[in-house]
Amino acid sequence: MKFWQKTYLCVLIVFLVAFDLGAYGLLKKSYQLNELLDISRGLSVYGSIENSLSYILRVYTERTGSTNYETVIASFAANYYKEDILLEVYQADQLIFSNAYQFVGDRAELDGDPYESIYRKMNDELWLFIGGKMEFQDLKLVISRNSDYLQEYYITLRQYFITLSVVISLILSAALIFLLFQLTAPIRRLNKGVKAIAAGAYGRRVKVRGNDEFGELAQDFNRMADAVSNHIETIKKASEDKEIFINNLTHELKTPITAIKGYSEFLNHANYNEEDRKMAVQYIHEHIARLDVLSGKMMQLLYLKSEEVDLGPVHIENLFSYVVNMERHHLEAKQMTIRMECSADEVYGDQELLQSLFINLVENSIKASSFGGEIQMRSYHYDEGVVLEVLDYGRGIPEKDIEKITEAFYVVDRSRSKELGGIGLGLSICNQIAQLHHANIQIDSKENEYTRVSVYFTTPLQLED
Repeated sequence: MKFWQKTYLCVLIVFLVAFDLGAYGLLKKSYQLNELLDISRGLSVYGSIENSLSYILRVYTERTGSTNYETVIASFAANYYKEDILLEVYQADQLIFSNAYQFVGDRAELDGDPYESIYRKMNDELWLFIGGKMEFQDLKLVISRNSDYLQEYYITLRQYFITLSVVISLILSAALIFLLFQLTAPIRRLNKGVKAIAAGAYGRRVKVRGNDEFGELAQDFNRMADAVSNHIETIKKASEDKEIFINNLTHELKTPITAIKGYSEFLNHANYNEEDRKMAVQYIHEHIARLDVLSGKMMQLLYLKSEEVDLGPVHIENLFSYVVNMERHHLEAKQMTIRMECSADEVYGDQELLQSLFINLVENSIKASSFGGEIQMRSYHYDEGVVLEVLDYGRGIPEKDIEKITEAFYVVDRSRSKELGGIGLGLSICNQIAQLHHANIQIDSKENEYTRVSVYFTTPLQLED
């Protein structure tokens, strides 16, 4: 059973119970008030009859001296019989006159002092009996009259309330169904949205107006859907990146493995001279070295993805000097120089990781530069922290490749990647190291003119906050 149906039944049942109990109480109270009014009228009639009859009997006794009252009472009772009022007169508990129904049973009204009233069922009709002592001698008077109109009134009023209950219940049912259907419309829309998202429509959102609980629920649902959608997009992007990474890794491994396999078969089966043997061994050595570099870079990438680093102050001039010293053989081979300018003294980071970052950047600059070229390493302050730069005047990077240059295995010119020894992991590693330092890498380049790689670090104070 749906929520709106449960609510409808509960509200309807509660209303019917409350209405019927209220109607029953009102009906009962109304009947009691009418009963009291009927008794009050009966007592008024009883008093009038008792006074009149006592006076008549007193006068009759004084004038005649007779104690035979039956004829006088009968004559008197005839006048009230026309008004459906019946009389009984008792003397010393002996009935001396009656034109009323006689029955056997307790006659509590005979003990009334000064009077007593009681209702009885007589021939399926309701009668009111009022009795008590008369002022004349020891006589007792009982009057009775038909009060069946009380029952008719009760039955009529009860039928009226039953009819009213049915009519109101029908009206309330229609109103409740309409209102609940309108009020639960946001829930139905929310339910449709949940089903749509469960079916794969992650862009689906629920439109619910208002600031009530349903509106808040819809807003929370949309926020949850946004979070789920973002997570799914992240997972999807990670899956795509993983697939691309594996494809590129497979491609990078395939070339040296194929070469090693071919040259090893050449050495094993071919008739070759010493010069050919040295050439084949040299090629095998180069490709093994390439695989060694590739495996080292891969291990470094995996390490960076899972590592959390402790950051501390790093002296920039010492950092640059270490990088220059590590790359001196490559610099000497191409007769290149590095010029350092350190306007900023310290940066907040990990000494070893920053060394790896700038070694990669300098190696890239050396590969991209011509013989006798110059590389600049600079540090300076900016509004939000410190910038460390590596600038070369080599072949540059095409504008279309700048956004992708930090992706794993991405190389700008694959035809020259083997010649230069690049496998497309250097800048990806640099980007990972920068992220661990809460830093951003910005690359600015123009083909055949220059390439500037700037690493923006936040200040130590900002990181501590």
